[in-house]
Amino acid sequence: MTAAFSGAGIEVDGLTAEDQAGHAILRDVSFSLPSGARLGIVGESGAGKTTLALGLLGHFRPGLRYIAGSIQVAGEEILAASPSELRRYRRTVISYLGQDPAAALTPNMRVVSQVEELMRGGRSAKLVHARLAAVGLPGNRDFARRYPHELSGGQLQRVAIARALAPDPAVLVLDEPSASLDLMTRRLITQEIERQVRLRGITLVMVSHDLNMVARAVDKLLVLHEGAVVEEGDVTATLSQPQHSYTRELVAACDGTLPRVLKNGTGPKRKSPLLSAQGLVASYRRGRERSTVVDGLSLTLEAGECLALIGMSGAGKSTVVNCLLGLLEPDAGTVAVAGARLASRVRDRTVPQRRSIQFVPQDPQGSLNPRRRVGDTLLHALRSMRGLSRSAAEAEARKLMERVRLSPALLSRFPRQLSGGERQRIAIARALAARPRVLICDEVTSALDVSVEASILDLIDELKRESHLAVLLIAHDLRVVRRIADHVTVLHNGRVVEQGAVSEVLGAPQHEFTRAIVEADQTLSEIGEERLQQNPEMPGVSATT
Repeated sequence: MTAAFSGAGIEVDGLTAEDQAGHAILRDVSFSLPSGARLGIVGESGAGKTTLALGLLGHFRPGLRYIAGSIQVAGEEILAASPSELRRYRRTVISYLGQDPAAALTPNMRVVSQVEELMRGGRSAKLVHARLAAVGLPGNRDFARRYPHELSGGQLQRVAIARALAPDPAVLVLDEPSASLDLMTRRLITQEIERQVRLRGITLVMVSHDLNMVARAVDKLLVLHEGAVVEEGDVTATLSQPQHSYTRELVAACDGTLPRVLKNGTGPKRKSPLLSAQGLVASYRRGRERSTVVDGLSLTLEAGECLALIGMSGAGKSTVVNCLLGLLEPDAGTVAVAGARLASRVRDRTVPQRRSIQFVPQDPQGSLNPRRRVGDTLLHALRSMRGLSRSAAEAEARKLMERVRLSPALLSRFPRQLSGGERQRIAIARALAARPRVLICDEVTSALDVSVEASILDLIDELKRESHLAVLLIAHDLRVVRRIADHVTVLHNGRVVEQGAVSEVLGAPQHEFTRAIVEADQTLSEIGEERLQQNPEMPGVSATT
C-alpha cells in the first residue's frame, strides 16, 4: 500500500457482511466512485450505511463478519492490508467522522490541540483559528482554548468536522455530519465541505438520513435498503424522480409526511401555565470572567401543549434546559411547575419535584448504560422515582414498553442490540417511568431517518394529548416544529427575539433572524431547482450491481 495519495477513487465490488446470527448486513454491494467525486449514502436505520462507511476504513464492528467482496482505494486493496498499512492509510489517506462528535474529541484537550494534532505541515495558531472559522466557529484565542465540555452540541459537531478536515485527507467519510446542527449552520457546513472537497480534490462519502443536506452536498446518490443497493444515480434526478418504491417512501417522508403547515388555528387556548420560567439569566465562569449565555428568558407551557424552542447552535437552548432541570443554577429568575416554585438546584428539589420534569436526550445511545439491559434501566427508574416493589416495577415496565409501541420482549436486550428508533423509544419510556407533568425533548429525532422520525413524533403527540403532558421541544428542523408544536419561542444570542403560535411565527416571521431560519428551510424540490439553475459540472458514480 502506498504511503501517500494525490487523489483516491473508490471501487467496492460485491461487499457482503453478516452478523453472528448469519443475517446479511451488507448484501453484494458494489459501486465505483472516481477521485474527487461526492457520494451520498442514504437509507433507514439498519440499512447498512454505517457498516459500509466503516468498511471503507478496513474495519467491521465487533459481531460482524466480512464474507466476500473487495474495497479498493486508488487501486490498493484495503481489506487485504496489514495492520501497519491500515494505520498509515487511516492516518494519511482517509478521515472518518462518526455519528457522535463528542466521541471524536478528547475531553481533556483544548479545541486548538484537537485540530492542531492532526494537521500536517504548518501548525501555527493562525492556521488553526482559520480552520475553526471555516466551519462557522469563532476563530479567536478564547474559543480555541476551550474544552469540549464548554461547547454546545452544535459547536462540538463543528469542531469534530474541522478536526476531520485537518490532515487534508484524500478521502473524507462523514457519518451523519448534520445531526446536531441548526438549519443555518447546516447550510454553512455543507458549503464549507463542498468548498474543501473541490479545493483539495477530496473524494467525499457522506452517510446521512438528512436528505436535504445530501441533496446540497453530493453529486451522486446510493440508496441502501436491508443491506442492498436498490437505487443509484445523479442526486437531483434520483430525489426528484425516484424509481424504486423504497426511495419514493424516503422522499415522501422527507417532504410529505411532515406537513409544512401545521394547522390553520393559533394553537390551544392559553390557560394557567403548567411550566413557567421567568427572567432566567444564566452564565458560565471561565477563569475570572463570566460569560452570559441566557439573558432574561421567560416562557410558559400549558398541559397538553407543545412549545418549540428554536435557535442556532450556541444560542442558549441547552443552558435553558439545564436551568429547568436544576442542573445549572441560574444567576437570576425562577422556575415553577403548577404554580409551585422549584429549587434552583436539582439536589435541593424533592422527589415529586424531580419527577415532575423529565428529560429525553438527543443521544439515547450515550444516555443508556451499555452494560445494563433495557429492563434493568426501566426497573431502576421505576423503583427509585416511584418506590415500586420489584414485581410491581416489572409489570409497569411491560406497560411502558407497550405505551411506547415496543415489544416487552426487548426488555432483555442491551442498548447495542436495538435500532436508533428503538433506543429513542426506550429513552422516552424511561422518562415516562417517573409519571412527569413536563417532558423536555432535546432534538429527539436528529439522529433518526425520516421514516422513524415520523413515528417518534406521532408518539410524542399522542402522549401530550392523551396524558396531558406539557412538552418542551428543542429543535433545529422546522419540519418537526410544524408537525408537532403549538407555539414557538425563537432564541438568539441568549435572548427571546420572537414567540407566538407556530402558524404566526413561521408563517409571517417579524424578526430578521426568524426570517433567515425560515428562508433556510427548503424542500427537496426547492434544493433540486436551485442545483439545476447552478448546473455544476461534477464527476459521477456508476453502480456495478
